[in-house]
Amino acid sequence: MTELAPEQSRRAGRGTPVAVVGMAGRFPGADDVGQFWQNLLDGHESVREFTADEMRAAGVPEAGISDPNRVPAGADMAGADLFDEQFFGITGRDAALMDPQHRILLTCAWEALEDAGTRPDWSDGRIGVFAATSLSTYLLSQVLRSADHADEAMNYPVLIGNDKDFLATRVAYKLGLTGPGISVATACSSSLTAVHLACTALERGDCDAALVGGVSITVPQTSGYLYQEGGILSQDGHCRVFDAASGGTVKGNGCGVVVLKPLDRALAEGDRVYAVIRGSAVNNDGSDKIGFTAPGPAGQQAVIEAALRDSGVPADSIGYVEAHGTGTALGDPLELRALAAAHRAAGGPAPDCAVGSLKANIGHLDAAAGVAGLIKTALVLHHQTVPPQINFTAPNPHIGLDALPYQVRTTAEGPPQLPLRAAAVSSFGLGGTNAHCVLEAAPRPQDAGSGPTGVRYPVVLSGKDDRGLRAVARRLRDHLAAARHRPTVRDLAYTLLAGRQPMPVRHAFAAADIDEVLAELDALLDEREDTRAAADSGVTGQAVRSWLAGRDLPAGEWAEAWDFRSARKVALPAYPFQRNRHWIEAAPPTGGAVTADESVDAGSGTGVTREQFTALLGKHLGVTGIAEDDDYYDLGGDSMLAVEIATSLRDAFGVPIDLDVFAQLSTVGELADYVVSVGAAPDGARDRIGRVVPIRQGEGRTLFLVHPAGGTNFVYFRMAVHSRSAEPLAAVSYPGEEDGRPGTLRELAALYVEQIRREQPHGPYRLGGYSFGGNVLFEMALQLRAAGEEVDTLLMLDSHPPEAYVGGHIGDDEFERAVPLLLTSAAADEEQMELLRREGFVAAWRHNHDLLKGHYPDRRFDGDIVLVVAEEDEDGALLDTMRIRRLDKASLWGGHVEGRVEVLKTPGDHFSMFEDGGRLEALAATFDRALARIAEAAGGDGDLG
Repeated sequence: MTELAPEQSRRAGRGTPVAVVGMAGRFPGADDVGQFWQNLLDGHESVREFTADEMRAAGVPEAGISDPNRVPAGADMAGADLFDEQFFGITGRDAALMDPQHRILLTCAWEALEDAGTRPDWSDGRIGVFAATSLSTYLLSQVLRSADHADEAMNYPVLIGNDKDFLATRVAYKLGLTGPGISVATACSSSLTAVHLACTALERGDCDAALVGGVSITVPQTSGYLYQEGGILSQDGHCRVFDAASGGTVKGNGCGVVVLKPLDRALAEGDRVYAVIRGSAVNNDGSDKIGFTAPGPAGQQAVIEAALRDSGVPADSIGYVEAHGTGTALGDPLELRALAAAHRAAGGPAPDCAVGSLKANIGHLDAAAGVAGLIKTALVLHHQTVPPQINFTAPNPHIGLDALPYQVRTTAEGPPQLPLRAAAVSSFGLGGTNAHCVLEAAPRPQDAGSGPTGVRYPVVLSGKDDRGLRAVARRLRDHLAAARHRPTVRDLAYTLLAGRQPMPVRHAFAAADIDEVLAELDALLDEREDTRAAADSGVTGQAVRSWLAGRDLPAGEWAEAWDFRSARKVALPAYPFQRNRHWIEAAPPTGGAVTADESVDAGSGTGVTREQFTALLGKHLGVTGIAEDDDYYDLGGDSMLAVEIATSLRDAFGVPIDLDVFAQLSTVGELADYVVSVGAAPDGARDRIGRVVPIRQGEGRTLFLVHPAGGTNFVYFRMAVHSRSAEPLAAVSYPGEEDGRPGTLRELAALYVEQIRREQPHGPYRLGGYSFGGNVLFEMALQLRAAGEEVDTLLMLDSHPPEAYVGGHIGDDEFERAVPLLLTSAAADEEQMELLRREGFVAAWRHNHDLLKGHYPDRRFDGDIVLVVAEEDEDGALLDTMRIRRLDKASLWGGHVEGRVEVLKTPGDHFSMFEDGGRLEALAATFDRALARIAEAAGGDGDLG
């Protein structure tokens, strides 16, 4: 019946290829998958602007509507309040108490099974349910705020109707499904994680088919949102994935469900196969990232590599990737770099591989985002067409798209080299759970013909009631009449028998072709009797009479009579559910409720006192009795809470704070000092005067060398003794404690830029640095270029790339364990160790590393790097204790520059390369070679060549 392509007959990866055989959904601007796909092809943006009346109806107060920080935008889904409770045997009261997310998923689950041509009472196997939903905002904003149900949070109908735990099991119960029923919760990646779990269950034999879905409906849908600086949501109400103007995403609402079966079984049963899942993987970032809510590029790369291994699909056959793509300035570059690293390690992707993200079209569907991306990806393979990426004008410069093996297509088109063999989809959850799936195009179907000529087939219909039956007939008639490619009557009859659940009110007739089917449907709708089927004395007439008498017609028992063994299931309309409104209205506000910030006395808008800040901090943290020396993070603070606190400070007191600075401070006292100082002088800042210390005089441009971690410049003075080059050298000094130490690496770089511009007002500037100094000079170069100054090729001495430091700040115990390891690596004895502590080196070293842990470059440098790399590996124990990852320095720094990275090797390791006994002399010689290469590039066309 169906022939496997050569690449699909191998089993090098997943033991059980999984077919996507059915799908259904509700999306912004689309009531079904067909309209959803057409919207994507048309480049339609379903994110829209809400009117003041819509926001007012959603319960937004007038002050909220006029708030300049409110963004009146979102991607709402029609019909969230509508549900056919009678069809599913649910009372009207319980339907109203049910979260619309549960209702919509249940409805879409039925429709997906119909699209798959698989009856819920499928006798040949067990169907599992793997589903995900977002937080029940309906419970919080409607049910518990209503006059009748305000105190019923633990009432069973309320609890079961709204809690995530009962999402999958309710579907299993209502549809009579006996496979695993599992609700999955990994935030944004929930539904793609559910796909992975379903594939695993199919491979293990826990079920024979699986319903997999996700749903996210935020109630109310049309309230818009308050923009928070540093948050994930867009300031202008549009999601511009991969674009230079990217500024975040927009909340979307919707649901998606797919039906999965083992490929061999799907082919044997004549299922329509949209695509084949060849491999999948799930992992977590752990602590290897800046913060709990931050993306983890290492985890993303690892999960993609694992899915590729699981699939056995060559990376060079992947021609499309549906990215997580939230349209954030930092997240998109990190994702595409991780994707490229994984693909390149496996020899791919395909030439002209396209990347896209439907969040630009429908917003972020949270728990449903992954399955929505899977549906789009399966349709890309099914139709061999990549929809246009909307809201894309010019690439985000931080991505460096021209250096990556991907395209962003802005017109709907097929791949340059058809057929498109494979595609992939990513979904990365807030909190670090990453999921990735690799898909292949469906196997080529063999032409099974139209079946024997002259055979009359039973065409069976049913509905829950007379209205339902007539609506089924009307939908089928309209579908067949409008079809560009009509199905054969054999395939139609087989699909209705095998893929539609028998219901109480029935109709049936015999037909030999589609024209006869249309005539019979017209007769039913016109309430005209037709006796041809009843008069049929053969097996078909017998089947029709059995159906009308209420008996089932198992397709397997009739396979030989109508040659159903070679029949294929075809696309037919879904059941016409009634659209009854079920909604609990929240009681109108009485005016006595305390708003979020009323428990904190608001200021005059010109500043904040320590007492006010401490009270506000305690409210957000949910603790009382906060002391000045309490640690913000020990109290439960994190970066996301910092965004909320920053917003409250701005709104209540008019105090604008820098999140980068706030995130680096530790104790409540430090935070209070900072916030109060900003409030007292929001436009002022201390002038921290630093020094640039000459190392040697010479001819030509001065090379400004930035100190390594710890703040000392001794290494540069020692190296200069052995250097034979003539260029002048100067060391940039670390500010003393009395000058105040910057709270972020960007601030430190800005201070150093100020220092060197006092010595040299204009470029071209020449910058170098060892270890930490290389990271700082890179940020300095970006700031100088942003100011319009020229910067020569950068010189780095064994500097780790930013990706090596992505992770949480180390604690006191870890730091104390690292100190002796560091000093041992640096060959310091106990007396020197104590001296270094007393002189502040250890404190400065920790401060510098804390800056690195919280920093990532926000754009690429439009030049080159000469990178001096130690030939020996650095001490692994020290790196592990400091949570510094072992990464390839050259390749990762290469992702941060427009030009190239030239590597020069030097003997020793990260520390011993500065030791006497030949290594320091060798380092000085390598240093001189690097200076010569930089001078040569500056004197020529500026390219290392």
